[in-house]
Formats: sequence, structure tokens, C-alpha cells
Amino acid sequence: MFITAMGPTVKKFEDLPGNHQALILAKLALELSVQNVPNIHHLAEALQTDVMGVWRTICRKAGQPICTIPVAAMCKSR
Repeated sequence: MFITAMGPTVKKFEDLPGNHQALILAKLALELSVQNVPNIHHLAEALQTDVMGVWRTICRKAGQPICTIPVAAMCKSR
């Protein structure tokens, strides 16, 4: 864990249990599908926010702690 400049504790995605990681990624996949966008960057554009704002929302919707974004989710393909 580490402290961000804003104060709250943020966990590293890779340190979360596998089932928590899977829930977050499944929620991300669902949100991408609902918005009909290929990746988190396009989702952020569609929602008129930044990528970290989208990620925090995904974590909350999945009922998981706010965590760092995994490198694989940051891929800008398509």
C-alpha cells in the first residue's frame, strides 16, 4: 500500500487477491461493452473524465478498494 498526494490509501492492483482483480476487470469489461468502446481511454472520453476517474468508478462499482491501474488495462490498442 502507499499514500497518494490526496491522502487515501491506494492498494496496488497486483497485490489484490485474484478474485478481487477478476471482479474489477469484469466490471471494466461490462462498462466497455455498455458504452461500446474498445478501451479505458475511449471510455474516459465518452464519460468526459480522465482514466483514473474511470478506474476509481470501476473499483467502486465492483465493490472493491480503489487500486492502481494494471498495465494491461492501459493498453491503447484499437
